[in-house]
Amino acid sequence: MKELVIVRHAHAEEPEPGREDFERRLDRRGRTEAATMAARTRGLGFAPDHVVTSPADRAVATAREFARALAFPLPCIRHDDRVYLAEPTTLVEILRGLSNAHSRVLLVGHNPGMSQLADWLTGDDVGHLPTAAVYAVRADVASWQDLVAGDGVRTAYDWPR
Repeated sequence: MKELVIVRHAHAEEPEPGREDFERRLDRRGRTEAATMAARTRGLGFAPDHVVTSPADRAVATAREFARALAFPLPCIRHDDRVYLAEPTTLVEILRGLSNAHSRVLLVGHNPGMSQLADWLTGDDVGHLPTAAVYAVRADVASWQDLVAGDGVRTAYDWPR
């Protein structure tokens, strides 16, 4: 069995002229959202053995907050360029490329890809994951390579209110 927690990055600063989207940081609201949702995820008893994040500033900050709350070593967070603004097909490719030594993975990224990945995995109609949303999925597969559309089961869905 494999477990995945999909996290959309927390709320970020508004875009500014001359500043790259990639560099947008969490704003005050985002820092609060990330801390709140990380604590709630800890309350679910989820302990990741692998964390993958988009390298965008806002995603990394969100991943670090979750890692701290879930007692995951910060230096072990994997930054994967492919996660930045990824299509769901790319996210599935990333998941299928994971080592089978990993059973519980936290993935931090961006919409619309993260929402679409949740839909693909479970067949749910998630719509648009809010910032800092947590969407947990369990797949009854022995290997990440065996992930198939609609075979996952949602085990949790929560977001800041």
